[in-house]
Amino acid sequence: MQVILRKSKATDENDIVKIILACHWGKSPVADHEMLALRWIRQFLVTEPQNCYVLEHPTSTKVVGYITCASDTNAYENEFEKTYLPKLKERFEVLTKQSFEYLEENRRLLFFRRNLDIGLDVTDYPAHLHINILPEYQRSGYGGLLLSAYEENLRSRGVHGYHLATGANNTKGILFYNKHSLELLHTVYKDGKPITSILGKSLDS
Repeated sequence: MQVILRKSKATDENDIVKIILACHWGKSPVADHEMLALRWIRQFLVTEPQNCYVLEHPTSTKVVGYITCASDTNAYENEFEKTYLPKLKERFEVLTKQSFEYLEENRRLLFFRRNLDIGLDVTDYPAHLHINILPEYQRSGYGGLLLSAYEENLRSRGVHGYHLATGANNTKGILFYNKHSLELLHTVYKDGKPITSILGKSLDS
């Protein structure tokens, strides 16, 4: 079955939340949908829909994969801190007042730090992305399809490079990114152990 690659729409948000849940939360209901949307999705779909792509099932029209992008990470961080982080905190307060069962699990969505806070200069890799595909659609070439469309779009807009963050123990993911010419830029450590790998790729060549 061949999925359809298309630009994202605001109405894709709910399907993308479900993909994040399936890929990172084990389909568990512990993550609040609104907090996930505020933290990882809405800003991209509102401010840069032209730089985001989804994979759509040809018959159900359900979104089964996505790639979201901020073409200027510094501007993204400024806007997130000004507009979306306060909304995220407000949502968490609502959940607290409701005695939401999984408060601690959702508290981690409040965590935010800038690249400069971890000593990362992204001048040569100004864009950043988030990419996820439902497990049952992985290993079918769709990740490469999303990345190719994303890179072609960035080049057409004069963006010189991009970066992304992934778990340092995400061996399969890092192999995938290395296959597509991303290189390790920075490693974040906690208690002396690597926890996050930042990879990047120049689009000048």
